[in-house]
Amino acid sequence: MVEQLKKLLSQPVPDKRLVRIELPLPVIHLHGFLAAQDGAEKAFWADREGDHAIAAIGYSWSEKLSCRRDLASAFTTVRKLLGHLPEHESCHCLCYLSFADDEYSIWPAFGYGMVILPLLELVQTRKGMVLGVNLRSDSVSQYHSSIRKALGIIAALNYRQQLPEADFTFQLEGYQPDSKVWDQLVGKARQDFGSGLLDKVVLSRETCLKLKGHLSPFSLLYTWQQANPHSYQFLFQGEGQTFFGCSPERLVKRLENIISTEALAGTILRGQNLHDDAQLETQLMNDRKNIHENRLVLDDICRKLQPLCQSLEADRSHSIVKLRHIQHLRYQIRGILNRDVFDEQLLDVLHPTPAVGGTPREAAFSFIEANEPYARGLYAGVCGVVGVQKSDFSVAIRSARLADNTLMLYSGAGIVKDSVAAEEWSELDNKIATVLDILDRTSTSGSAFSGSGRRAAGSVC
Repeated sequence: MVEQLKKLLSQPVPDKRLVRIELPLPVIHLHGFLAAQDGAEKAFWADREGDHAIAAIGYSWSEKLSCRRDLASAFTTVRKLLGHLPEHESCHCLCYLSFADDEYSIWPAFGYGMVILPLLELVQTRKGMVLGVNLRSDSVSQYHSSIRKALGIIAALNYRQQLPEADFTFQLEGYQPDSKVWDQLVGKARQDFGSGLLDKVVLSRETCLKLKGHLSPFSLLYTWQQANPHSYQFLFQGEGQTFFGCSPERLVKRLENIISTEALAGTILRGQNLHDDAQLETQLMNDRKNIHENRLVLDDICRKLQPLCQSLEADRSHSIVKLRHIQHLRYQIRGILNRDVFDEQLLDVLHPTPAVGGTPREAAFSFIEANEPYARGLYAGVCGVVGVQKSDFSVAIRSARLADNTLMLYSGAGIVKDSVAAEEWSELDNKIATVLDILDRTSTSGSAFSGSGRRAAGSVC
């Protein structure tokens, strides 16, 4: 790769906006490799099927978004850039979006959102692994600058692949909201249900852990994915902070003009053995509250997608998605898009779904903005890849934010008219149980935290 890049410095600038060089690479441990690299421009994304993973080092192009209205312009630029490649289906941009774009909801370190074209990337697919370099070539100076930046990154690479060993302890610092405020919020939501203002609202919680020592987000993400293998993975760096997670939920996937999405809402714990697990599955499949919550999500998604699609169909009945500690109700939805419907239109109508916001959308947004005592930021937002032929976006739940010596874990619960505050609080514990178990096992002090462990049902958030 170094030889090819150096040759390009003495050759004429191509008459196109983007040049991509790809070379085959032996399969390596992407999480360990990224963990070994210095610098703030690192990102990671992997789909939940295990078909596609991208480890990015350095940005060839990026655009920060201040609000959701900026998305159309940014995605138009993506299509123009990638359209210059002869095999543009093999190249993607990474992106993230916050839950909401009002000033109170946004984390300053990340802004509302960002779209990123990696400069150097390791891409793993079923066909193997490639090393790719994406060079901007709008001008001679920009082209040569991109080449030199790529050469500098390669020269500074650390070729370790081993994940850092655990060297940290942690303790619970507190919750936002705490259990008392949570009870009040659920009670207030139930009043709004009674007045007809709301059908459902998803309330969430930030669990704050204080750290001593060093916790590698790459190590935690890798172990998290091992515990819940059929999940998306994402990791993005802001100003001194890292947002990452392992989400089971797809927002939407597009292949050419064919889309797939899902209504994922309704939760119960896994059993301690096969018999208990089957009983809990049956309980969830027949639980009226959870079925009602899931149907609200399904109906809302179908209603919003219908105008964008030539055809749209959903499963006739719900199924079960099983994770390490919990299981969810799911309806799968498939459609064929109308002509000239783009990814930004899909995200505009779908994000956020009632599975993480509520219904009606604006009323739920208003309730969350007025009552939740912390900023959701990227939690319950969108993390994914956008391309010309294919795009794939996950809902950023089961996520965490690392800032200096503090780790914040996020979980939510869908509140409907039959919700019980204590049960929903237990659900918040259940949804962070996997990552807490990992922290307990890998920290140098052993177990330092335990949730309630009570069985609960509700939203997937």
